[in-house]
This record gives sequence, C-alpha cells and structure tokens, in this order.
Amino acid sequence: MRHAALALLLLGSVLRNPTPALAQDADQRATVLHLSQTAERTVTRDLLRAELRVEETGADPHSVQTAINRRMTAALDRAKQAQGTKQAEGVRVETGSYRVGEERPPNAPARWRGSQPIVLKGKDSDAILKLAGALQSDGLIMSSLGYDVSPETLHSAQDDLTAEALAALDHRAASIAGSMHLGVLRYRDLHVGNAETESRPIPRFAAMAAAAPAPVAEPGEAMIHVTVEAEVLLGASRP
Repeated sequence: MRHAALALLLLGSVLRNPTPALAQDADQRATVLHLSQTAERTVTRDLLRAELRVEETGADPHSVQTAINRRMTAALDRAKQAQGTKQAEGVRVETGSYRVGEERPPNAPARWRGSQPIVLKGKDSDAILKLAGALQSDGLIMSSLGYDVSPETLHSAQDDLTAEALAALDHRAASIAGSMHLGVLRYRDLHVGNAETESRPIPRFAAMAAAAPAPVAEPGEAMIHVTVEAEVLLGASRP
C-alpha cells in the first residue's frame, strides 16, 4: 500500500509539473501563430533643430582654417550670449565635424575648402529662430532646419502604447484561436519595440544672402508607434 501511494503521489507530481520532454512534445504538436500588432498616437513635434555652417575657401589650408576658427569663435560667443538671456536659456548649442580639403577644379588653380557646422536645438522655437537669423546675418549658411519629437515626449507615450499594443495582440490571438476552434496555450516568444516616429527628410538649404530675413518654421505633427511581435501556441482548449 505504501508503494502504491508513493507511485500515485509521483504520478500526480508529473501531471502537475510535466517534464521538459513532455512540454517540448506539447509545443511540437501545437499550432504556432505569428502575430504583430502596432499601437499609434499623433503628437506635435516639439524639438526644433537648426544647423548652420561656417564655410571658407582659400589658396592654402592655413588661411582657410584660420578664417573658420575666427568665425566659429564669434558664432559661439553670440550663441552663448543668447543662452545667458531668459528667452534662450533652454537652447542647446553644439558644433559638428570640422572638414578641410583640397579641390582641383578643371582649368583652374587648386584651392582649399573648409567648413564647420554649429547646431542649435531646443523646444523654444522663437529663441532658436531668432538666434539662427542673427548667425545668418553674420554670414553663416543655413544647412538644415526642422522639427522632431523630443525624447521626453517619446518616453512619456511609450508605456501607454506598449500596453495598448499588448492588449490588442492578446485580443487578436484569442479571436484567431476561437475561429480555429482552438485555445491559446501560451506565448512562446515576445518582442516589444521602443516608441519610434516615422522618419522624414530634413530640409536642406543652399547658401543664403547675409541680409536674408530670419528663418521661420512650423512644427507639424508626427505619429509615434510601438510594435510588439509574438509567437503564440494554439491547441485544443482545456476543459
């Protein structure tokens, strides 16, 4: 009797906790459903980015670099003075890659060309546009100007969009399983993406006259999305 009771106890334990081999066999007999679901939300682009550049040409690299250094120092000084005001304290300023190279145009003497960009970023679009206009007046060339979605806005929407996408995926899995007279056994694999926006080209500009008026820009809207993908195991519904 003691051996019989022990055998029944062991059998119950196996049924409650199937061995890896049994679980693997069940997975192999299950129907695998591959699903992808995306949740979306429209937001206003709230981060303005303006890129201007100092550009110089000359007969030798030394004169080109000297001119670039002088003009970029003046541009940074102007930008830092603007940052010191209450109106532009949220504007971030950085410089980009410094490039100097030789050009050999046909039927003309060799020359050297160099450039260095300065980038203005922030949510205070009025301050950025005003500073960009002042730098244009100093002879800098506008390379690009456009709005994007700030990381803070992306992160604030990410959790809600993830929950929406997961709920939609779960509902769809149950609906498909029901149509096939099956049940959802479990999720075998799940991939959750980060919040992203659709990419769009940033407008580029040719050289503008130094007396050009300050640039203008409107933010527009962007679509934020989170995508989840899963492998769902379907099988006979359990009683």
